[in-house]
Amino acid sequence: MSQELDNSLSHSMRASESTIIHNHLQARMKDLVAVRKFRQNHSSLNSAYTLAIPVEEIRTLEQRQLLSTGNPSRLKTLSDIEVQEQVGKARDWLFDILDCHDLMFDREHNMRMFKSAVERDFAGRQDSWSERERIYMALTDPAIPTPEDRLRSAYLLVLHMNLAVRLPDVSKFAAVRMARIQNAKSLDDDLHKTREGIVDKINSNKVDHFACAVPLSSLQPSATSSVVDDNAGSCPICQNSYTDLSAFKIKHLIADYPVRIKHCGHVVGKSCLERWMATPRINPAKYPHRTCPLCRVKIEGVQVPPVPQTLKKHLRSDRRAMETARELVYGYDLEPEECHEAVIACMSMSITCNELLAEIHRQKIEGNSAHFDENKKILSERLEDVKKEMRAWGFRGNAVWNSICNEWMNVGVIRTE
Repeated sequence: MSQELDNSLSHSMRASESTIIHNHLQARMKDLVAVRKFRQNHSSLNSAYTLAIPVEEIRTLEQRQLLSTGNPSRLKTLSDIEVQEQVGKARDWLFDILDCHDLMFDREHNMRMFKSAVERDFAGRQDSWSERERIYMALTDPAIPTPEDRLRSAYLLVLHMNLAVRLPDVSKFAAVRMARIQNAKSLDDDLHKTREGIVDKINSNKVDHFACAVPLSSLQPSATSSVVDDNAGSCPICQNSYTDLSAFKIKHLIADYPVRIKHCGHVVGKSCLERWMATPRINPAKYPHRTCPLCRVKIEGVQVPPVPQTLKKHLRSDRRAMETARELVYGYDLEPEECHEAVIACMSMSITCNELLAEIHRQKIEGNSAHFDENKKILSERLEDVKKEMRAWGFRGNAVWNSICNEWMNVGVIRTE
């Protein structure tokens, strides 16, 4: 009976201690959040006048708070000017570290750190705290009422432990690490925006899965060409030139750039083909599927031209490409085939802009330089968007990308004339 009572009391004590530790953890985390908010709300924290403490008060605080450990005074032999310099270094060192930790460590990580430190505090083993634990316990000391005073206490602790002098590389590493994290965060934000843009384009994509942009040079007659173009560089539907910069703005030429229908080889302006695909059928019961606007070859209800094997392999093996595909499939409910179409559409835009960029340079040499700078700017911006999509799909250079572009231009093409 006595043994059972002892066990019950022991269990009750452990439960009570666990509750107390949990409450301390919650209070410490709350105080840490308060310190973080204080720093965020005071943009001049790195100023020499922020959190400033008179030298005499610093010396008094050192004697009162920090020498309880029995360690000798660091400030006793320093002049007031030297003390101010040391305080400034300690403050800057602390803020660099805290900035880095705010980006690196999440709530769960901080909870584990505090749990370990608080448990040793209850066991009277404060001497086993790491330097980081000492700093964070000072930042969240319940005996110090305000975040501002806790920050002062923390950088005085850094001063006392001489961390800015002993561990200067830690501060430098923290600054470098923070810059990298911020850069990575910026890239992640850009990547998220790029993926959203990809989704918008997929939802409006009507023809890229069966019609690919072609080089302007391929529109010249050739016995071996798989391009069928009998209109001397003009769209056979609207009769507008693909390259007439004097009659059309560059945005129009981008939108109506020549694309080759893979099912028959005919070349038409892209915007004209898109309008054709959006036009209601006259007799859907008799003609359920659309045909090429120039011939009777079906372009609906038939097998989609195959995606280049090199592209499929890349999308299955590249980490960034797999992340983007996973995000689009599970985050936006897209089909895997739509991911293929997104890359293919980007390839057509890449071909379009590079070809038109070369064309405006060619026309400038021939004396047609009207709106050259404006046209170049627009094309360069479109190509920058293409590069962002390329990076989202894991393409880090042009070599593999250009190779797959060439493969897509030629794969699955059937010439009927």
